[in-house]
Amino acid sequence: MAADLWWVGVLVAGVVVGVSVVLRAPGFKVDGKHVFITGGSSGLGLALAKKYAQQGAKVSIVARGLEKLEESKTEIEAVRKNAEAGVFIQSCDVADFASVQKAVDAANKFHGRVTDHVVCSAGFAAPGYFLEQDVSLYKKIMDVNYFGTLHTIKAALPAMVQRSEEGGEGGHIVLVSSGLGLISWIGYAQYAAPKYALRGLAESLRNELKLFGIRVSIFYPGNIDSPGFVEENRTKPPETKTIEGVSEPLHPDKVAQSLINGVSDGQFSITNDPMIFILRVLANGVAPRYNTMLETVMLPLLIPIQVGFGFFMDFIVWQTKRAREKKPKDE
Repeated sequence: MAADLWWVGVLVAGVVVGVSVVLRAPGFKVDGKHVFITGGSSGLGLALAKKYAQQGAKVSIVARGLEKLEESKTEIEAVRKNAEAGVFIQSCDVADFASVQKAVDAANKFHGRVTDHVVCSAGFAAPGYFLEQDVSLYKKIMDVNYFGTLHTIKAALPAMVQRSEEGGEGGHIVLVSSGLGLISWIGYAQYAAPKYALRGLAESLRNELKLFGIRVSIFYPGNIDSPGFVEENRTKPPETKTIEGVSEPLHPDKVAQSLINGVSDGQFSITNDPMIFILRVLANGVAPRYNTMLETVMLPLLIPIQVGFGFFMDFIVWQTKRAREKKPKDE
């Protein structure tokens, strides 16, 4: 009887928390707002730009290739809600802070409005064995995937803070990490490290920017069907592919909608994959949880899954080791 009452209490508490979360959700009100998206010429960045434009936002996208940006601009203009809202594009290397600052300033001037939403989506992966990759590659990926995000936020934030202190709205900053910002395995040392670093940056900023009413979210997506995913598969070690599994990468539109849903719900940690959600619950630390009661009930049930997947990862590498040991030395 007592156990039954306990579960009923947990259920009721979960419902109450869930309802309160929905009631507190900020929604996705971006009509007339300015969104600045890095990596906006393809994949997730472009899909997000279109969805923002469809909701009436003033869109700014930056990437390195100007020709691709021009093509993306045409695609965004074709779906925008407000025909009079221009689309700002500029070639930009996010690894260079001066380049990012120049782009942000130009975008604010173009739209006549300081950035409201900043989405840091630029990044790339180059899977491979740690022992076979040069240190220069690790520095390059860190420069783009971590410092590119830091540069973008650093460039956009002062004007957003000033607007807030003058009585205006705060805004929202979104850092795009990866499921590999919560877990990693063979082949992803160069990619996971900066993605893990983004979590630390996001958690620090979430706390600090409460001073100015600026929201922060971090997105942990799974594989996305994009030119970047095709390219990374060219160098992906076989063990990496085996651990990753055969699940199909998701279309950028679907991933973008998951991100927007999370922003609309006011989530700090946003996921779009059941396994990544489990990892996020297990590795949450002291960051805000979306539904604390539900996750508290789930935690004991998830630990065996965590242990099992860790064993699976090590087993795959052990199999490779055994195969190498059996191989004749002269091959």
